[in-house]
Amino acid sequence: MRRRMLEFLGVSQTVLLVIALSAFVTGALHGATGLAGGVTMTAILSHIVGIKVAIAMMTCALVFSHASRIGWYWHYTDWAIARRVLLFGLPMTAVGTLLFTVMDPQVVALIFAGVLVLSLPIKIWARAKGIKTGPRVLAAASSVWGLLAGNVTGPGFFLAPFLLGTGMNRLAFVGSMAIIALTMNLLKLSVFGFTEFVDARIFTLGVFIGLVSIPANWIGKVVLKQMSDRQHALVVDGLTLLLILNFVSLALGY
Repeated sequence: MRRRMLEFLGVSQTVLLVIALSAFVTGALHGATGLAGGVTMTAILSHIVGIKVAIAMMTCALVFSHASRIGWYWHYTDWAIARRVLLFGLPMTAVGTLLFTVMDPQVVALIFAGVLVLSLPIKIWARAKGIKTGPRVLAAASSVWGLLAGNVTGPGFFLAPFLLGTGMNRLAFVGSMAIIALTMNLLKLSVFGFTEFVDARIFTLGVFIGLVSIPANWIGKVVLKQMSDRQHALVVDGLTLLLILNFVSLALGY
């Protein structure tokens, strides 16, 4: 039975164990930061199954991960902000997802690195200037985020400075990102299903990763409550630099 399952998944027992451990660690990271775990797990999976399959797999997994965090951060969520982001972002997500299904893996990796590179100066500039995000700026940023969301995992790195610019703290940020990202990933999954990009193997591994991440998200929640907003920002910035190097290396390897 176990052998047949591994044959169906197309991985060895050792690789499956590595995926499970990685899913748990990055799940805790996601619970503590609100956005870094998914893109970190995608980076790990990219070296195992390829970047396009990794993104599709994580789209399935993040449905479970985000759903668990919605329950834990329900009372902190800024619902008005979340609605505005989804109103302007979701139509562009559908367009971006359709484009993703026909894109070259090297292009996807370069887009990933580009998004992360752009996110750093935007965050630094916003913090230095004390930028406040108004409704129009948030709407424009959400449209760009939506297009990026269709192509990569973790576009929250781009959206983060605009959400934080509304004045929300780290708890409201994590709660709002959970509902935004859950809705976005459900839309991506439906587009993948329509285009038959996600097969039974990808879906099953995605569900497995998502289920493993749920208890880890709770650990991340405990860590987040002990952090300051400043510490939260520093952790996200440090991970951004590491992930940029990873995806540039991945793109050069294709």
